[in-house]
Amino acid sequence: MANGIKQPRATRELLEDQLVTVFKKRGYEGATLTQLAESTGLGKASLYHHFPGGKAEMAAVLLRRSVARLQKAAFSRLGKSAPAALRLQQFVDGFSTYAQNGESPCLILILAQGSAGEIHGESIAQQFRDWTAALTAVFEETGQKHRRATRSAADLLARLYGNLVIAHLGDDPKAFRRGIKRIKKALPE
Repeated sequence: MANGIKQPRATRELLEDQLVTVFKKRGYEGATLTQLAESTGLGKASLYHHFPGGKAEMAAVLLRRSVARLQKAAFSRLGKSAPAALRLQQFVDGFSTYAQNGESPCLILILAQGSAGEIHGESIAQQFRDWTAALTAVFEETGQKHRRATRSAADLLARLYGNLVIAHLGDDPKAFRRGIKRIKKALPE
């Protein structure tokens, strides 16, 4: 809802998809209002109608959306009643789905940097602490002591994000997929 006017879901979702594309390509700092407006086919005034807070509001909305999507794709799989080792495998598969098998950078990571990171950094950090705690609990279910489970959770996130960054630095999504296979082989059974 913007200015009390309810947006049709498909239109709002399409608008956000177009904005995400610019932020992923240019980063927060590099995404100008002109580029953001052009990507949506709207004028700057119309874009401000949808996001009165400008680029900062766009980033906040898109950050919440990305967190929700990663939660749904990956982290929600940790709470199911399947065996812990299977849930970890499903979590990795979900992360891979979220990252479109290495084809798409993570907007959360992009918005954690620069001036966007100054604005949203604490909420992103808190989200990752919560996610790390959820992963830690599942690693504990595999028999690891708390301290080791915490390290395993942090290591898993580092490896997932590291593989995603390497895939984008080298413009090689296959590197991400190879990394996912190695990660899954190293998970507890």
